[in-house]
Amino acid sequence: MKWSVDVVPDLKGYTVEWLEPGRVLLSRKNKIYQAATPTSERQLLGEVTTGSLKRLASNARLGQRIARFMVYNALPLSDGSIFVTFDKQLGIIRDGQYQALQGVARPFRVLRNACAIGSDGAVYVGEYLDNAERGEMNVYRYAPGSDRADVAYTFGAGEVRHIHGVYRDPYTDALWCVTGDGATESRITRTHDSFKTLETVGTGDESWRTVSLLFTKDAVFYASDAEFHDNHIYRLDRRTGERTVLGEIDGPVYYSHAVGDDLFFAVTAELCPSQKQPVATLWHVTSEGGIEQVYSVPKDLVHKNSLTTLFMPGTMHFPSGPGANNETYIHGVSLRGIDNRTLRLHPDREISV
Repeated sequence: MKWSVDVVPDLKGYTVEWLEPGRVLLSRKNKIYQAATPTSERQLLGEVTTGSLKRLASNARLGQRIARFMVYNALPLSDGSIFVTFDKQLGIIRDGQYQALQGVARPFRVLRNACAIGSDGAVYVGEYLDNAERGEMNVYRYAPGSDRADVAYTFGAGEVRHIHGVYRDPYTDALWCVTGDGATESRITRTHDSFKTLETVGTGDESWRTVSLLFTKDAVFYASDAEFHDNHIYRLDRRTGERTVLGEIDGPVYYSHAVGDDLFFAVTAELCPSQKQPVATLWHVTSEGGIEQVYSVPKDLVHKNSLTTLFMPGTMHFPSGPGANNETYIHGVSLRGIDNRTLRLHPDREISV
């Protein structure tokens, strides 16, 4: 099956954060909306409380990017509230009001789709911050109805630099946690008891450095986020534990997404040593287990080193949720022609938007 990508004009400035049949959550700057479909009438659910200086900076798109004045995650919970991560804030929108969570030791960012709702209904998130000194890193647990998050697990000083994400395996209910960035800091781990214990699946070099995971009945898939070595898409067999390389890709991957049985991995235009061209590329794992390139777009402002980080790397990211209608949506950040634009990813046989 071939796939196409089309810009959706009605979604300019909006990000699809959550997608399921009959319900979509969207964000625009610090506001969260709900709609029946991505392009239908939107209802404002609430907005994240922010400082006036960052709000002023966000009036210009580059200022918004520098200030990270944007939602990173919006998850509907069992009590009707919305769990939100915005810049380095964790909070809840409940009855139209935003409330920052208590119990968090320090501000930290959560990467997109990098927090998981466990089988107990609680949200699990890991600290993502620079941590150049290699201090302790926490995984937090938030239970719906509460006003605080509590530490569920702590990586000791020197174990990891930061936590890239926590993901729920829908086939086993295990929670998987991925970390970076150095050789022994790059780990894929999992827990079957809500972080009371943690098992290491793989570590030792940048081939185990990843940001996101995808799950199928027979395997776990990921793409590496290697800074200095070539990047690949990998398959971990559930039965044997064997790791297979599906193919080499053109740069590090932050975000990935499944549309039914079709798996997609988005290369980030990060301009790191392992990346030869400043291009973001979307890769598809075919039903035969091969990989193919679906879409690519260059970074909009080709900065280097710290300036790339300042203005944000060029990313394509996806909504959380079970999805709907054999399609999904991609939001572009710091990419030529699609910065702050949302695109629809769908099979070729469908009519384009």
